[in-house]
Amino acid sequence: MKSVLKDAVTAPSPGDGMRAAELRAAFDRAFAEPVRVDQDDTRVAVLALRAGADACVVRLSEVRGLQARPTITPLPTPVSDLLGLAWVRGALVPVYSLAALQGQPVPREMPAWMILVEGEDPVGLGFEELLAYVKLDRSEIAVPPVTKDGVAGAPDVSPAARVGDALRPLIDVPTLVAGLRRRAFAARAQKQE
Repeated sequence: MKSVLKDAVTAPSPGDGMRAAELRAAFDRAFAEPVRVDQDDTRVAVLALRAGADACVVRLSEVRGLQARPTITPLPTPVSDLLGLAWVRGALVPVYSLAALQGQPVPREMPAWMILVEGEDPVGLGFEELLAYVKLDRSEIAVPPVTKDGVAGAPDVSPAARVGDALRPLIDVPTLVAGLRRRAFAARAQKQE
């Protein structure tokens, strides 16, 4: 009796595998489609995800890869949002907690997912749950207005996207990663002094 009960509790439901397969297929299709350069395209592909306790979205165009259950080796570091290093595509990549970068406490568990952001040096952003792949109309995305000098006119207004009935923060991945690189550069410069 105990083994039957244990199997019933730990066995995933049939819907879990189908949901993961649907998300994986939709994500793969997005990368298989030719890149559109049509300026009139009104759709924006986003990944809806949960980082810590908060649901948010990232533009798919700002993501270079998605990895489930990444193997992250923790590092002794004073940088609280740095989770450790992961081996990705033949390189060691620093992985940061997306939740911590958004001002939440660092989750106790290693993230279940990681998005890869490539650039000069690739960076991984770990998060807890992939919620959906969605194509939104541009009208469903609200970005703060920018003044003539390129500065956001409303600093207390954050970009957001409407996914279904929910308004979710839109993470500006390039700006987030640029901030990480500035912090790393400043830390190196301070260390050399």
